[in-house]
Amino acid sequence: MVDIHTHILPGVDDGAQDLEEALEMAWIAVECGVESLVCTPHGNLPGMYENYENGQMSEVFLELLQRLKEEQVPLQVYRGMEIFVTPDVTERMLNNEVVSINGSGYYLVEFAFDESPDFMGEILYEMQELGAKPILAHPERYYCVQDYPGFLNAWVKNGVHIQVNRGSFFGRFGRHAEEAAYAMLHHNMITCIASDAHSPMRRTTFLGDIYRMLCSEYSEEMAKMLLEINPKRVISGKEIERNHIIPF
Repeated sequence: MVDIHTHILPGVDDGAQDLEEALEMAWIAVECGVESLVCTPHGNLPGMYENYENGQMSEVFLELLQRLKEEQVPLQVYRGMEIFVTPDVTERMLNNEVVSINGSGYYLVEFAFDESPDFMGEILYEMQELGAKPILAHPERYYCVQDYPGFLNAWVKNGVHIQVNRGSFFGRFGRHAEEAAYAMLHHNMITCIASDAHSPMRRTTFLGDIYRMLCSEYSEEMAKMLLEINPKRVISGKEIERNHIIPF
């Protein structure tokens, strides 16, 4: 499996607090069958975790790689960012202050949970006009999508990709997020499922249960598509084949 959304990079946000926690998270991923993951620390989050692209972020990433090598953790790790969307986010992209996943052109972006769908649609369109390929992080947690998932129809049709959190399927973020996650699954809206892991104790890098659930209740083909094939295409920058989308 491949996990495109983790907060494993230590000491930069509300994820792993140090290298030891990051190492624990890496082993949890490996032990459940994850072969690759992307470090996606919060970025462009005003007053909290701005984390713009700079030498310090690169140094922390290289320290993590070195520690994983020393401990012989069989895990491929890539750089990325969970980019909080502000009105000037496209300018940040043009200035290379925020980064795509492994330089692929796929940008993992998140909005405020109470953001208006009009603003979301406008910014997603602006990103695509720049040639970026936005992946919308955990839309099942956004209130407008919970209230009316039909907002996703136009965005997905126009090429926006959807990443849903593993925990949402198990009620980790409440009933409304769970219902929205399953609704997106049934309508073939989801591109990838990821952990959005923050620690080795809660919201971990474990993806074994979601893989088993998909195989049992849907199909192994679906499990592989959402947890392996599509995430690999994201990391490599390849185009993603769409399933037959069923509009809401």
